[in-house]
Amino acid sequence: MVPLDHGTFRTWLDEYTTAWETGDADAAAALFASDATYHETPFTDPLDGRDAIRTYWAQTTATQEATDVDTTIEAINRATGLAQFETTFVRDGSLVTVDGVLSARFVAGDCVEFREWWHRKG
Repeated sequence: MVPLDHGTFRTWLDEYTTAWETGDADAAAALFASDATYHETPFTDPLDGRDAIRTYWAQTTATQEATDVDTTIEAINRATGLAQFETTFVRDGSLVTVDGVLSARFVAGDCVEFREWWHRKG
């Protein structure tokens, strides 16, 4: 197992941010291994695989406008990166702010497990 380094995780987060801000579901899906699991919240069943992740991103970002995402790396432990994120976007004419934490585990450079814990304001 190759340890995750700060630069690699920062690059991945920047690509994640760009995919979210531009609503590019293909770019978002490409950030994950073909068999990755994606947990949007702790209480929902995970999405399984890149195609499910692509579908989720296409549906989610289709209703978001003027999206702005900020991420801060909080920790890296072996193959897992932990980051805080704050996102604002407009949905149905209303400003929405989301604050959360994400955990991304990598194997051979691919994100194989992704978990989010977030709260929405507005």
